[in-house]
Amino acid sequence: MEPIDYLVTSEEMQRYDSNTIHHFKVPGIVLMEQAAMACLEEILPLSEQKSCRILILAGKGNNGGDAMALARLLHQHHRDVTVCMVTSNGDLENGFSETAKFQYEILKAMNLPIVTQLPNVSYDIIVDGIFGVGLNRNITGSIANMIKEINSYNGIKISLDVPSGIDSTTGKCFNVAFEADMTLTFAFLKRGLYLLPGARYAGKVIKKSIGITRESFLEQLPEMFTLTGNIKDYLPKRDSFGHKGTFGKVLLIAGSASMGGAAILAGKACFYSGCGMLRICTHKANKSDILVHLPEAMVDAYENVQQASEQVEKGLKWADVVAIGPGIGTDDIARIMLMKVMRESNKPLVMDADSLNLLEDNSTYQDLKELQQNRDTKRSIILTPHVMELSRMTHRSKIEIENEGIEIARKLATDLKAVVVKKDANTVICDEEHLAINLTGNDGMATAGSGDVLTGITAALLALDLPVFDTALCSVYLHGLAGDEAVREKNKYSVLATDIIESIVKVLS
Repeated sequence: MEPIDYLVTSEEMQRYDSNTIHHFKVPGIVLMEQAAMACLEEILPLSEQKSCRILILAGKGNNGGDAMALARLLHQHHRDVTVCMVTSNGDLENGFSETAKFQYEILKAMNLPIVTQLPNVSYDIIVDGIFGVGLNRNITGSIANMIKEINSYNGIKISLDVPSGIDSTTGKCFNVAFEADMTLTFAFLKRGLYLLPGARYAGKVIKKSIGITRESFLEQLPEMFTLTGNIKDYLPKRDSFGHKGTFGKVLLIAGSASMGGAAILAGKACFYSGCGMLRICTHKANKSDILVHLPEAMVDAYENVQQASEQVEKGLKWADVVAIGPGIGTDDIARIMLMKVMRESNKPLVMDADSLNLLEDNSTYQDLKELQQNRDTKRSIILTPHVMELSRMTHRSKIEIENEGIEIARKLATDLKAVVVKKDANTVICDEEHLAINLTGNDGMATAGSGDVLTGITAALLALDLPVFDTALCSVYLHGLAGDEAVREKNKYSVLATDIIESIVKVLS
């Protein structure tokens, strides 16, 4: 699958910047000027009122150079600009990068107001150019105090490239960070702007072109990418002469006696996403409701362990793809169904919800690991844990998941030879070789049943014979697009899982 947009690490961005300067012979000062011009495009319309006052916070590195160049351009457009040079020792003449020193000398020659302490006045716009993508240490002392004070100010707060204090690779906060309303990031998106807690500090992220292009990769591509555009561009074309069997037979094992809604939501999402035939294995208590809400599905019901085992066995022989987990519980029946799916089938599998909670048991986890590490029993698997499910499966704390989520998810993917979909505000999708992030969706989707909808979508797309990683990525992308459409139709407070399902129709139209 051809990546549409990349998210770079600090090391990758510095490499591409260097390639542009040294391989393509574009002077660093030219890139700095283009960065300032790109920011000017965004800030000028925000500063049209005559009384608008702008404070530029500039460090001594290249990010500070961008900020100082911007200050000059704003001054030339007759804006009221003050530059505050942010230093730990008050030394204004030493410690600059070469290009930042160049910009500083220009400001002095133009007699722009330059201060080293925050003026005791209010500002309408505050621009953060203190630290850039290279920051790798905690911010302390007077600079930390200044950032804390600035965060209490009113006015529009804008960061250049990344908010000062945020690790551009991991999103980690280095003790304190600038709380931006908007981040104008240069050339490529930065990972840390979309991973917590960095995403909370970045505000609205706008990517600005400054002359560093994909040519500067020099065949060393960034590791992480994301999809944009029309989801149908990534899906196989429908066969005009196909029949219901052509588009996949899905076995969905979902719904305990008290959780029948999970089966209905996942099943309906599966059909809405293009599945040809669906068989639902569920507790007998759910059968009549499923047939009312989803008459297109076949329903195999059970009441006890033996019946559950028989129905799962029948479904496994019939299906092209299996999905297990939504609402099945973690009792003996659920455990036996999961073990039967694991041991008696090698068909592509989606595991979600309670099937993941059952992997908290180390013996069950080890069973799956051994099966997946064996060439003869390995199969395509997509795991879709949210933070707490991932925590239970890996026996890592919630804080560890939040701080090391990508590394933990990739370890899990390596162990189980699977694709892991780490569900979060910005969901990460990974296997041993690939790493992607999904940037569709919104907080309105944080509603009961939303994960069941994703299970249904994923099972349907897995039946289309896409590569398994591409299936997971497209499923999350479609799920988020449907959530965005649902919010447009309603609002973030009122979206239900059923609204997300209904919106799949519009997204795929």
